[in-house]
Amino acid sequence: MISTEERIIDLISWKLNVPISRINPYTRLGDDLLLDAVDRLLLIAEMESRFNIYLSPEEVDAIDTIHDASSLFQKYEPHPVA
Repeated sequence: MISTEERIIDLISWKLNVPISRINPYTRLGDDLLLDAVDRLLLIAEMESRFNIYLSPEEVDAIDTIHDASSLFQKYEPHPVA
């Protein structure tokens, strides 16, 4: 099964046309991917839509890296019952 982090990296790679090899968990949305505030919000909105998870404005503001996004989305993903 593909991890949340891998799904986010795949989405970012596809959406921004950036090779997956240039994206890792500590890639920063602003500094490394050169996203301005609007593009950053649009990308996070795309992630919310894909995962069907909607974050608070405070949570969105806290996302700086791929790892930050992955941690937040994992927190809200439904987990299968054993």
